[in-house]
Amino acid sequence: MSQSKQKQTHNGLEIDGSCQDLGRDQGFKTSVQPPQDLFNSEEGEVDFRGVSWQGAAILIAKFQIGLGALSLPSTFHVLGFFPGILCFIILAIITSVAGYVSGNSRQYYPHMHSIGDAAELLFGKGAREFVGLIYYIYLALVAGAGMLTTSVALNALSDHGACTIIFLAIACSSAFIFGTSFRSLEKVAWISWIGVAGIVLAIWTTAIACLTRDRPAVAPPGPINLDIRVFPETTFIQAMSAISTQLFALGASGTFFSVVAEMKQPELFTRSLVYGQSFIVMTNIAISSIMYGKVGQYLANPALGSAGSLIKKISYGVALPGLLVTAILWSHIAAKYWFVRILRGTRHLQTNTVVHWTVWVGSMAVTVVFGFIIVGVVPFFGNFLSLVGALINPVFTNILPGFMIIFFLAENPSRASIGGQHRESADSGSPMTWIPKAFRTYRNGWKQTLALAGATFMILVGGLIIVGGTYSTVLSIQASYNDESVSGVFSCADNS
Repeated sequence: MSQSKQKQTHNGLEIDGSCQDLGRDQGFKTSVQPPQDLFNSEEGEVDFRGVSWQGAAILIAKFQIGLGALSLPSTFHVLGFFPGILCFIILAIITSVAGYVSGNSRQYYPHMHSIGDAAELLFGKGAREFVGLIYYIYLALVAGAGMLTTSVALNALSDHGACTIIFLAIACSSAFIFGTSFRSLEKVAWISWIGVAGIVLAIWTTAIACLTRDRPAVAPPGPINLDIRVFPETTFIQAMSAISTQLFALGASGTFFSVVAEMKQPELFTRSLVYGQSFIVMTNIAISSIMYGKVGQYLANPALGSAGSLIKKISYGVALPGLLVTAILWSHIAAKYWFVRILRGTRHLQTNTVVHWTVWVGSMAVTVVFGFIIVGVVPFFGNFLSLVGALINPVFTNILPGFMIIFFLAENPSRASIGGQHRESADSGSPMTWIPKAFRTYRNGWKQTLALAGATFMILVGGLIIVGGTYSTVLSIQASYNDESVSGVFSCADNS
């Protein structure tokens, strides 16, 4: 059926699609409004729509690999080898579904740039502000963790040649300089190739080196017991902490809104997700299995030190560009949140005005300084990051994507897109309307029933991780205070 013959209902009347412009010119409101994309690739001096599908795939891979990959082998020891792998695969499926929903939702709601916009669609403007704030805090903290890990690498390479705060300041300055100079993700995608290659090569170097050793590098003298556990010998608290760690290693799906917003062809996002996510999941499983099978309980923390001091230096040297790219990428995406939030709908968003540059540079400066201060001030930053991951990560990877699936089941946005235009639903902001509506869609067939069950499972698992992971992390923080293992504020001590 041609567009001119398509009809829609407005206040009980049929409105022909060809008359929409006429009605708008006469001052009447129709139920159909043209989609307003956040970035216009044809207007403005700055093109934010330059990321290819290959670039999007490498951005997804870089978001998903880095800090968390170095701690995965230890989760297999806590959960047991087979349950650990099974749990990781389940979480990988959940986060892949979350990434698919997050990336493809912009085909129906092209104004979206962050998960805060999705929260507004689901629950209203108040939810956008709340979710947007915790989303920014999460991004900035992971950027700070990237700076901290970069300082660990510099300490390892120099044998603690300077105060750790100096190395941290170098990482912070580099993140600011490079992150500010690249205003679009297209440029960041190019250095992400280097970042992914460095991290993957470093952890493979460590894994292969572990295979060549007769005994783990950090094992005590004398007979050793690797204590490789096929099945778990753990408590609920320890298990929840390990699951939270695994989710943190795959918890970047909330950032995919920003990735697809800058793609040349956002309709190819699924292809990017399949390539990027599959590569990271298979790499993590392979490397973690090798390292745990060879080292067992004698894993160094971070894991790059598990094959001895020489391999540790080599691995950190190879990984250093990737660790720095982690700080740059997460700082960039965090600053971009406020940049878009402030300039959305104005000419300054894509024009080289004073306002444009002031907001962009200011957003980057606030982000890197915030990350630097938190890393330096919090005396238990590792546990603090775990706490943030347990509290916030499931919101982005489980709960909001689960509710988005439920929302789409109720509203069926694919039917709402007619002739390339988007029909705004009057009820889209009221969960009291669309949630019951979605739970009646099981009558429409097994596909809707399966989607509804999967979304409910995602939400319940997210809630369990929030409660259990937060509780276990709080106990871990308390234990670190009891054994006086917390660090000092802005400490110069060697953290490698």
